[in-house]
Amino acid sequence: MMRRASELWADVRRKGKPTADEKELDCDVVLAAQALLTSTAAEKPVVATTNVGHLSHFLHADSWWNIKPG
Repeated sequence: MMRRASELWADVRRKGKPTADEKELDCDVVLAAQALLTSTAAEKPVVATTNVGHLSHFLHADSWWNIKPG
């Protein structure tokens, strides 16, 4: 999972859209990697967060009050 997180971190750095200081592997990429690696190909992981801007670089993220069960 940490290897996948480092790949996500490097990818957003290359695109010029870092989510944290250049010396940090921040929690956003760790959370995104875990969600991506624990979901199946048929699932589309959604992360409920107040930090939609950073997490949406990696996967679908939305405020918890916007996410409907089901």
